[in-house]
Amino acid sequence: MGTMKPNPLTVTLYPNGYGMGYVIAENPKEIINYGVARIRPMTPSGYIKRLQRFIETYRPSLIIIRDPDGTGRMSKRIQNILKNFEEHTQELELPVYKYSREQVKEVFEQFEGSSKHMISKTIAGWYPELKPRMPDLRRNQDSEHYQMGVFDAFALMITHYYLK
Repeated sequence: MGTMKPNPLTVTLYPNGYGMGYVIAENPKEIINYGVARIRPMTPSGYIKRLQRFIETYRPSLIIIRDPDGTGRMSKRIQNILKNFEEHTQELELPVYKYSREQVKEVFEQFEGSSKHMISKTIAGWYPELKPRMPDLRRNQDSEHYQMGVFDAFALMITHYYLK
């Protein structure tokens, strides 16, 4: 049995406090799958197991993640998970593209706004199937909506294709 040939797919992963937002796509117009994956246990190894499952299922040609060294708030736990993703994909010789929160904001400033809420509204406008998942505008005392991980993953994927 020869080596598995990668598909022309990207797997975009956005770990957060709930698990991990993801988008599997051929390109921004050909979305294969998306959602928020619950990770149990919420340990680095739990996230790596889910990454491995995505790789085995979809055989992507590249992985897109948030830059663990980028600007913006990010917990040490998420930084470590992202760095583990990088190490794991390097071992598999799978290219990883990383984008900072600032890069995402710069791309979306051209489309009417760079706040998370405005980015989500823009994405829901482009992908009507996401409208039911659209979180309400978050007030400071509110925790982030569970579905925001999907929008974060879409924003990373769009940023990748916009900048490439």
